[in-house]
Amino acid sequence: MKLYSVDLSPFAARVRTLVYAKRLDLPCVAPPGGVGSDEYRRVNPTGKVPALLLDDGSVLPESTVICEYLEDRFPKPALRPADAEGRAWMRVICQLADLYVWPPLHALFPHVDPAQRDAKAVAAAFAELAPRYDQLAAFLRPAPYAVGASLTIADCALAPFFFFATRVHPMLGDKDPVAGRPALAAWWDAVRRHDAVARVEGELARALAAELAGRA
Repeated sequence: MKLYSVDLSPFAARVRTLVYAKRLDLPCVAPPGGVGSDEYRRVNPTGKVPALLLDDGSVLPESTVICEYLEDRFPKPALRPADAEGRAWMRVICQLADLYVWPPLHALFPHVDPAQRDAKAVAAAFAELAPRYDQLAAFLRPAPYAVGASLTIADCALAPFFFFATRVHPMLGDKDPVAGRPALAAWWDAVRRHDAVARVEGELARALAAELAGRA
């Protein structure tokens, strides 16, 4: 198996977090021809990352599906709660993040460039994100991780989003989104201490610095 990944993708980052937490010997490689290329679409029809090349030659797309597959294949150490309720809350948090937090957060990215900044669009995204962060905070169970005492797929999913959120908001003149949200702040402080999360945060930071330097 191997994982098609790029360092700056938060969705690829969630899978890499799981891979590192489980200490899997899984190569992470760039997609042939680049994301969205015709060459890569011949391998993965969506053209997106991440994608997992399986031993039988088939390709599994979609980050959360890949995480669940790897959890099924390599159950130790467990990155799903042992009980049904815990697993349900884990999946709720992943859904909230993917469906409600990521779209308006991603919409902010072009506006980091002052030449492309639209103040009304930025304000609209901030207005949409504020209640989404509140909703997410209400469902977290930081003890100290998202749904309990150990890292789960929910943490793998959330941490890359908040790597970007805690940087993009201040870059655009807004406060850090974990500020004033104690549950989010407690979770963010704890999850960043995990070795796998810290490793991925380093990868994201280097990739983001290179991206911003390339725009300068």
